[in-house]
Amino acid sequence: MSADEWRSIVEGWDEQLSALPLASTQDFRETLERTLAALSRLVSGDAGPFVDLWSHADDVTIVGGFGGWHRGRERIKANTESAASRFAGGRLLDVELVTLGASTSGDLAFSVWIERAEVTLAGRNEPATLTVRVTHIFRREDGVWRLIHRHGDQVA
Repeated sequence: MSADEWRSIVEGWDEQLSALPLASTQDFRETLERTLAALSRLVSGDAGPFVDLWSHADDVTIVGGFGGWHRGRERIKANTESAASRFAGGRLLDVELVTLGASTSGDLAFSVWIERAEVTLAGRNEPATLTVRVTHIFRREDGVWRLIHRHGDQVA
């Protein structure tokens, strides 16, 4: 997915964000855009940009879309690399902010969204649609928003 393609996804967020009772800051919106770009790389098999979003603290957690949960940066890095290795190619189709959407309060922020991607899983020839309900929690560390939790469940 090109930068123009994922930016077209976030253009629709203005209306969604303006309808929320809580406000999102510009720097956090930029973090969500970086998250989207990193997810686009993840579903094409490249874990690096998504790993780079995470805090380096040991209190980070993930409940992964392929099952299981992990705590600690190194375990999350391994989990993310494992998830990326399952994709032989793919592209992010859409991210829809739902329920509360995304907001910041002090040094904590969250996003709740639905990720839709067309992916080819390793060992398969045909692409499939992957839909995941996701909650992200971020913490501002040294002026930068860092991911501290991700919970993703595949939608049947």
